[in-house]
Amino acid sequence: MSEHPFRDLVVFARGGGWGSDTPLDDHDQVSVIRGTDFASVRTGRVNAVPRRWEKRSKLAQRVLRPGDVVLEISGGSAARGQTTGRTLFIGEKVLSSFADPVIPASFCRVVRFDTTRVEPRYAYYGLQDMYHSGRAGAYENQSTGISNFQFERFLDAERLRVPPLAEQQRIIALLSSIDDKISVNDQIATTADTLRSALLQAAHQRRPDDFVAQPLSQVAEFVNGRAFTKDATGKGRMVVRIAEINSGPGPSTVYNDITVDEKHLARAGDVLFSWSGSLAVARWFRPEAIINQHIFKVIPRGDNPKWLAFEAVKSKIADYRAIAADKATTMGHIQRRHLDEEVWVPARSAVEYLDPQAEGLWQRALVAEQESLTLLELRHRLLPELMSGRLRVRDAEKVAEEAV
Repeated sequence: MSEHPFRDLVVFARGGGWGSDTPLDDHDQVSVIRGTDFASVRTGRVNAVPRRWEKRSKLAQRVLRPGDVVLEISGGSAARGQTTGRTLFIGEKVLSSFADPVIPASFCRVVRFDTTRVEPRYAYYGLQDMYHSGRAGAYENQSTGISNFQFERFLDAERLRVPPLAEQQRIIALLSSIDDKISVNDQIATTADTLRSALLQAAHQRRPDDFVAQPLSQVAEFVNGRAFTKDATGKGRMVVRIAEINSGPGPSTVYNDITVDEKHLARAGDVLFSWSGSLAVARWFRPEAIINQHIFKVIPRGDNPKWLAFEAVKSKIADYRAIAADKATTMGHIQRRHLDEEVWVPARSAVEYLDPQAEGLWQRALVAEQESLTLLELRHRLLPELMSGRLRVRDAEKVAEEAV
């Protein structure tokens, strides 16, 4: 059994690019994957990926192929708790989701491996292990406030255990089975949320008199988080920032064991709304956590269910993002007065006949997300043990069989 620096296993590594917004005669249209798109691409939500025009002479050098790994090497803000080192494996399924050739953004690197020595997906899991263990932080330079992954230093310093190809394939099969189940659950949650939104839209079109216009602030109470990352102890509950809402916990996630009011706690099924920077509404499905500043806990008023509060905020997200984009600041945001703008919501009589289906879809999505969380924890537990060789594959297979 041998270990090798990643440099010995990499046969091609090149930075990405943004292309041009202008279609020219010597350009082709391409899709551009950024680090912020990794999660959406994994779950098939590729509509958010931007499209650009890339010069044909450069396209051949940067276009992604099956088996490539995209490594994020820059772009995270150290001040906002974002780190680099996130990875995306490029398989046939990913590429088939795009109508255009795909290239990585300028702050990502395409990494291609020597397939005679290492299976590309096995190397990808090695990179995942580096990121989730926090070792990626050793290759970061944050002196300018932006996280920059020192790629050349990483290639020389980070080593990968390279067992025989047959063992690599068994490890890939095991970890991929967990990834596949997580992907199915993600699709279930997405479908349930889509069906719930469609249910409300159809009811509004069919019976418009059953809906009323109300200020969003009357539909729910919006409780702002506080600066709980300051003087954090590193123990206890996760502090939820925008990064944790978008991507879940990572190496830069802050933990604090302080006592906080109930209104500043997020529990599974609670609705959170990030109103500054990256504006989004989300259902929290992780363990109890502390809500940081720039995030509202959305508490339904009266007998309003959580799904109704979620849909009401969601209906305003596009408007709020436009407001935030117009702010001449480094971090666009909305103000309290914007919460007084009206939204269309079902009246009490309509909630009564919509709730059985809408609540069922809300809970189905939540269950799928929590099951994925359990599987992800299993994956994170098995990953370092398998990659280091401390756990035999057949023993790991027994553990995974009970969960998958």
